[in-house]
Amino acid sequence: MSNAPLYTVITLAEALQDPATRDWLASSGVSLPEEIPPGSDPAPVELQAILEGIAGLRVVYKITANTWQASIASRRDVSWASLRFREFTGDLEEPQKFCFDGGWDEVILLIANRVARRCGPLVLLHDSGAAPQVIY
Repeated sequence: MSNAPLYTVITLAEALQDPATRDWLASSGVSLPEEIPPGSDPAPVELQAILEGIAGLRVVYKITANTWQASIASRRDVSWASLRFREFTGDLEEPQKFCFDGGWDEVILLIANRVARRCGPLVLLHDSGAAPQVIY
């Protein structure tokens, strides 16, 4: 597996602090919410609860001292996603940055939407340089 994620996930507040990313969002015509809450990264225990709360998904975890990865598959069709914490500290309670290593956009967006409901607006940055997606 390559270390380059398909989608890097950051909070919208974090994206707007970086002038280059803020300009990129504006030039891409991305619609932003009127008020932007600070947002937060999920802790592994939060992300696991979110994943297990989505009906119709089967999740398999790989958790070691320095790895937290989830392989997600739809119970209805062949769609899937893989996500991980980018620099997992081993602390399941500590909020950490995560990314999607691969998968179908439908599953990735479903999961990102559920995380955004709990943690605040997110930005998905595609590895191809495609327009960012704001999830809120």
